[in-house]
Amino acid sequence: MVRIGLSTSQDTPLSREGIPPDYISAVLRAGALPLIFPILPAEHATYEEFVEAFVNSVDAIIFTGGPDFDPVLYGQELHPGCGNIHPERDKIDLALARAAIKAGKPILGICRGLQLINVAMGGTLYQDLSAQLDFPPERHQSKERNAHTVHLVKDTLLRRITGVDAFPVNSRHHQAIEKAGEGLRVSARSEDGVIEAVEFENGYPGLALQWHPENLAEERTDQQALFHWLAGVAEQRR
Repeated sequence: MVRIGLSTSQDTPLSREGIPPDYISAVLRAGALPLIFPILPAEHATYEEFVEAFVNSVDAIIFTGGPDFDPVLYGQELHPGCGNIHPERDKIDLALARAAIKAGKPILGICRGLQLINVAMGGTLYQDLSAQLDFPPERHQSKERNAHTVHLVKDTLLRRITGVDAFPVNSRHHQAIEKAGEGLRVSARSEDGVIEAVEFENGYPGLALQWHPENLAEERTDQQALFHWLAGVAEQRR
């Protein structure tokens, strides 16, 4: 059975570690076994060895949503609109992403996971879309399941997986990609131009999305297809 690791969802250092159940359900529907990675203490003596062991224990990894990244990690000063920062989670997520890519493990980034993969590849982020692009907050921070439409770029992995040119998505983020990281290709944008998905130019099996497909996957095949793709490509590469 394919084993898919999931990064722990924790918003602050004092909040409880866990994982929203929709992630687990989407992985199970794809026929894979979900395994949750804990956040390691930042100064643990064998930190790198544990990260390597996490990556080697699974066939693919999903990077889940969560808090804002420390802008020092992508060369910026803190903007007043930047939200909560969780340094230990930043460290473990970046270490896992880089180790997974080095090991050739398929990856799927969701919301913060997209921002993580972009930062890991040397990209930058808008710390607050409303302030930096003069957007009304509700444009990308909505409780609606169909908040806005994303348009997929032709001849991309994302287009091949979903089989459509555009679809509605949920949207609850205030940060987004500013400059795409080295080796990443934009594969979808919202109607106002915000980058909504990226993939790897060299064909590496990695995909990152700004919306939350796990919340839509039970009722929509175009969103569940993303988890089936991850499980399928992981099975092929075992």
